[in-house]
Amino acid sequence: MPIATLYHFGVYARIRAAGRILLVRKTRGPYAGLLDLPGRSPEPGESWTQTLERELHEELGVRRSVVGEFTEFSLRVRRTSAGLPIDFRHRGVFADSPGPADLSATVQSPDTNGAEWFDLHTDDHQRLSTLVREVLRK
Repeated sequence: MPIATLYHFGVYARIRAAGRILLVRKTRGPYAGLLDLPGRSPEPGESWTQTLERELHEELGVRRSVVGEFTEFSLRVRRTSAGLPIDFRHRGVFADSPGPADLSATVQSPDTNGAEWFDLHTDDHQRLSTLVREVLRK
């Protein structure tokens, strides 16, 4: 039986500082249980900037302006984080955003359970979503 193709477009923030990247813990979807970029799909009528500013508040509890250019990405995911077959076509954009000063409050959203700074040199890259791995190459 063929696997249905799922399509998703999202707008994400890449927040880096001192060899680390700020990521959210995914609770559902193909990246459940993995660390992913903060962000999600635009709501009707929202610009990419508005989407990202809303998502930073919802997922990280911070209000930040997004400055800079958006970079496009397109990837295909063949397995969920649980190892199940999937045909997930993930397209979108990401922008660099200044890092929040304080992450002391744990924020939960429909897709996430908190956030953490991931050390790019010492932490386990197996914990990263396919999206994070792709964005780190750019």
